[in-house]
Amino acid sequence: MAKTNAISEISYSHVHGDPDLQVRVQDCTFHVHKTVLMETSDYFRAMLESGMRESRENSVQLQGFTAEAFQIVLDFLYESKPVKMDDKLHGVLEMAQFLQMRPVLDYIKSKLSCENCVHLYMLADTYVISDLKEAAAQLMGDNYLKFLRSEVFEELREDQREEVRKTRFRHQKFLCGVNTGYVTWPEPGPREFMYYDSSKDSWKTFAQKPEEAGRRRWSVAFLDNYIYVMGGYSKHFLGHPSGDGAVLGDSFCYDPVKNNWLEIRSMSDARAYFGAVAYNESVYAIGGFQYHFPVKSVERYIPEQDRWEFRRPLPGDWTNYDLAVFCKGDIYINSEDEDSGKFALLKYTARSNQWDVVSFLPRARDKNSMAVSGETIYLLGGFVPGVDCFNVTTKQWFLLEVHTATEGIAYERGCTEMDGTIYVLNSEDMARYILEAQAWVQGLSAFPGGCNANKAIVVHLPPGRQNI
Repeated sequence: MAKTNAISEISYSHVHGDPDLQVRVQDCTFHVHKTVLMETSDYFRAMLESGMRESRENSVQLQGFTAEAFQIVLDFLYESKPVKMDDKLHGVLEMAQFLQMRPVLDYIKSKLSCENCVHLYMLADTYVISDLKEAAAQLMGDNYLKFLRSEVFEELREDQREEVRKTRFRHQKFLCGVNTGYVTWPEPGPREFMYYDSSKDSWKTFAQKPEEAGRRRWSVAFLDNYIYVMGGYSKHFLGHPSGDGAVLGDSFCYDPVKNNWLEIRSMSDARAYFGAVAYNESVYAIGGFQYHFPVKSVERYIPEQDRWEFRRPLPGDWTNYDLAVFCKGDIYINSEDEDSGKFALLKYTARSNQWDVVSFLPRARDKNSMAVSGETIYLLGGFVPGVDCFNVTTKQWFLLEVHTATEGIAYERGCTEMDGTIYVLNSEDMARYILEAQAWVQGLSAFPGGCNANKAIVVHLPPGRQNI
């Protein structure tokens, strides 16, 4: 129990007897016990064990701090009084960090919440309290969309917000796949998001697509370790003139950290068979079809505002069937000209909101797969053997050496690059192309989710989402 007298002296009781140390802060003298401070403060332990003058005289002067902050610290150490998360907290944190008082810092860290983590992050950044700062950043990162849309998040500097965003990627990354076409006829089978466990050469489920989302031919994009599912066809029903269900604009977002789905704003134009890709903190929905009729519009989803906005539509008679990739600052699609039937790479430059025809394909590929590594776009499948490669810097095409791994790839088997390797999600066996060695590897465990219309992405999964 602390006792205060009229001349600003505060004395603390302890089981070890009378106080044996005076600590002066501003105009207040605190009568405390060496054993308490040495057990809880690296600063005091080093001072009092070193034989310094303060140790011999049993008196310490603390400069640059308030007596009020020191009393809050002592009340916590002696009497376990809670440290309030109020306007005095900055002084308490500054003192606790300077005095290296781990119990105080650990207590404040234990009180982290979504309500105070932005404030505590900024204080921890100011006073260089690395573990508190990291914990606060991770809490914001685990609830990133919530904070991205909040006013309090704007109090952080741009570099601080980026540091928070990067915590979304702190967990182990995995190759993941899902099928968006037919698994069983006439209805699609279960839509399971699966990850590949390379240590066991096996596929495991980590999430199910929500029932409310499209049944087939929806698109998938990955941004800030969130999975976006958009559009597609609804459940097949008899009598519909297309033989399909309704075309949807419904959109959903999956958080692998929280293991939950969130319904987000629907696209303005319903569409299926369209390209989806993330770029510059946005998700783009490009072209596609409404039954047999091409959709020319391009929309961009801005997660921070939960809204879609139209961008420049596809030019001329060009269409987009289910493909879009990001490479060296621009978006590329494999597009077919409805009038001529020719295929070409089209480039979308977001800064100028402009489409350009970059290069005609050396071989027509329809319903194929695409992957990107560095400055090269890889096109494979579409019933065309081999791999056509386009360097976006030199604007030159070249071919990979012919290999049996690419001979039977039909439609979109799903492919992506991860750690210098391009993976192709075949239903017979998964193939991978090691870029540095320029070699194909076959015989890996087949993707069990489906045959055609597979989508491959790279997702960072926390331990709790693995092995379920």
